[in-house]
Amino acid sequence: MVRRMARVLLCCALLSLGHFGCGHGSSKHPHPHGDGGHPSSTHGAAAEPFEATDHAASAIAPAFTELGPGVQVIDDASVAARSDSSTFTHEGHFAPLLFGEDLRAFSIRLEPGMFLAEHPHPSGSMVYTVQGRWVLCSGGNRRVMDAGSVFHFAPNAPTGWEAPFPEGAELLIVKTLEAGQDYATYRDDMAQLAAKLDDEHRNGGVFYFHQLEPEHPAVVFARAQGASVDQLLRPAPK
Repeated sequence: MVRRMARVLLCCALLSLGHFGCGHGSSKHPHPHGDGGHPSSTHGAAAEPFEATDHAASAIAPAFTELGPGVQVIDDASVAARSDSSTFTHEGHFAPLLFGEDLRAFSIRLEPGMFLAEHPHPSGSMVYTVQGRWVLCSGGNRRVMDAGSVFHFAPNAPTGWEAPFPEGAELLIVKTLEAGQDYATYRDDMAQLAAKLDDEHRNGGVFYFHQLEPEHPAVVFARAQGASVDQLLRPAPK
């Protein structure tokens, strides 16, 4: 189920960017299958032989398979999200998944009790909730996001997330790939982010519910959803 829904999200993101490789809805292939829009010689023709290659997990990348030319597969995104390439920050556990020609996918795992105030992002994203529950905040409005939910935010649109529920949450994010981005640069960027957020946290930056006032809107909303106040006041994870 996780793999199937992850593929659905990826297809949605590709459609939104106009790069759906199968041609459905793409301006590159205006004719749907079966209407004569494709030369018959392209159907059923033998593909060039390709030796599928398994890539083991490493300190910067999860395990994946190079199935065909330009085709990479991760069997279980949840396992990949917990590989050695995952980086803990006060905004969540960030883990790279796949880097394509135009898109990149990574995951964020939210620990129970995490809090991130609304803030803008320079680039937009598609975000799919793989597991758990969490709270999306934008414009002062809050919405519980359950497993199976998906949302999009545009560049510079302020969003925040809150994890008041005991199971936490795991998110799959699809973004446009910027020039020069790969597994190595992602790992470096995450290390820099972790160090930056550590400094902010030491200097009083708020990243956890136990740092909030009892009547903070996030706490009030969480209480209304049945989240345990005792759970929210737990110490921050190390």
